[in-house]
Amino acid sequence: MSEMLGKKIRALRLQKKMTQKEVVGDFITRNMLSQIESGTATPSMRTLEYLARVLDVPMFYLMEDEQPEDQTMPIAMLQKAKRAFRDGDYDACLASLQRVKEPFLEEANALRAKASLEKARILLRQGEFEQAKQLAEEAMQLNDQSIYGARSVKADAYLCMDEATNEGWDYYMQYRSALETPYSNAHVSMINAEMFLNQGKVEQARIMLDALSGGDYDHCMLDAGRVRLLQARVAMAKEQWEEALSLCHEAEELWEQAPHHAQRALLYQCMEQCAMKLDDYKSAHHYASMRISLLTKGLPSDGSHEAEKQE
Repeated sequence: MSEMLGKKIRALRLQKKMTQKEVVGDFITRNMLSQIESGTATPSMRTLEYLARVLDVPMFYLMEDEQPEDQTMPIAMLQKAKRAFRDGDYDACLASLQRVKEPFLEEANALRAKASLEKARILLRQGEFEQAKQLAEEAMQLNDQSIYGARSVKADAYLCMDEATNEGWDYYMQYRSALETPYSNAHVSMINAEMFLNQGKVEQARIMLDALSGGDYDHCMLDAGRVRLLQARVAMAKEQWEEALSLCHEAEELWEQAPHHAQRALLYQCMEQCAMKLDDYKSAHHYASMRISLLTKGLPSDGSHEAEKQE
């Protein structure tokens, strides 16, 4: 990062009468802050966000035109890509990430992997199986190239490739291998259940979900909602419509407290089907409208074609 950025950070610190110790907290070392202020070290994206928060200034202030464009561009593009990803606009996210370069390539590749995987899921629902498979493979490669890569991304990419090619057992074994390193048993059981449901193996899925009865979920509200939706799909396969709808409502409540778009459209599709089976056409119309609203915003609806199979 340019010397100008370091001078700007130091000026802000002195203006607020803060010592280096007060600024760094437990996030970075005083030595690192000294190097940043002198212009001899480049802060990571997370460090820059932290400093902006501590110094109480917006990120764009630290990235204004006083810094050379070739230095600020990667940061600005990464920020833009993050916003696009949160909004479910994966094409815009990937386009912005194309303009990110060192020293932020590691972070960019991790986000590109996630965006590519979400895009692959959308293509899968549209019946573009070959393109979906290619994007899922690309997501795995990008994930492996980044130090911020996640095992869950690699495992979910294998699941996507399984649906795209129907080579279930081969990809299933690879997906299990991706999760054999220390990882939450709850998360593994949850993805096992999803795999079995996608293969039409309802009883095996139920067994996996029963193992989660203790509620020890990796990502708290996020995964709990995903488990409820899987349980609802099992109930639907058994034509237990009231129980399925109740589980869907639980998932909806959980997802209200956590930012999660990936399966919400599928959730509303399941709720619509349950309401139709219960002759509640008014509610069915409401759920259908909610689903259409999500899809027109470009938000992903994981595995919606699988729910259609249960009709």
